[in-house]
Amino acid sequence: MLLIGSYKTGLLYSMASVAIQGSYWLLLPDQVANSIEGILMAIIAGIIGALGFVFYIFALRIGKVSVVSVLTAGYPAVSVILAILLLSDRLTMLQGVAIIMIISAMLLLSGTEGMQTKNEDGTPKSRLWLFWAIMSLLFWGLWAIPSKLAIEMIGEADYILIDGLTMVLVWAPLWLYFEKGRMDRDIHKLKYSGFAGIMASLGTVCLFLALSNGIVSIVTPLTSIYPIVTVLLARFTLKERLFWLQYLAVAIAVTGTVLLAL
Repeated sequence: MLLIGSYKTGLLYSMASVAIQGSYWLLLPDQVANSIEGILMAIIAGIIGALGFVFYIFALRIGKVSVVSVLTAGYPAVSVILAILLLSDRLTMLQGVAIIMIISAMLLLSGTEGMQTKNEDGTPKSRLWLFWAIMSLLFWGLWAIPSKLAIEMIGEADYILIDGLTMVLVWAPLWLYFEKGRMDRDIHKLKYSGFAGIMASLGTVCLFLALSNGIVSIVTPLTSIYPIVTVLLARFTLKERLFWLQYLAVAIAVTGTVLLAL
């Protein structure tokens, strides 16, 4: 996905988002939203979510896919805490235990990864990936709240369209500034970013539909079990290896995420 650079990847991802999410809007339209407040809330939510993805890409440039994905997938803990504070959701004892498990897993993952001070080629290992991963975690955790509110105001179809458009709003300026509007013409490289964007956009549509019909504190945990697949794929396709403590942290994080939805 990063063969062509972070900003080009993000731009292609956002273009795929507009195509997929715009198609959903055309095929299953709501009554066109006339709530200015709802539209502004959707734009704010879209920008927050897009920035979370920007930080996620930055983290992937430096860190391991398997570690970054597990850390950022802990964002439901942030969503649950905010839902309790802002949406009057109630925290059960089980959810409290789950949040502690997720935080513990994050600390264990970041700590064990930080023990490796050098890359395989002997160069010093940067810890900046951890900063970007935490930023992504916080922004995605915050994103779920305005998304839920916006969907209630304008409906999922209009919100899904606005979300796709805000992806372009965030990524296009970054691409123009840092890449000077250049795009790699190697189709072999471009196809990976395009495919990733399509798959992510389809998942995003499903997530929004779940949010529109479900409870934030349940939907977000259930949709964050994806690191299981990511860790397995990273192991067999990217040859990433984790320590046994890191595998333990992955298991704790996934278990805690599942418990959040109970």
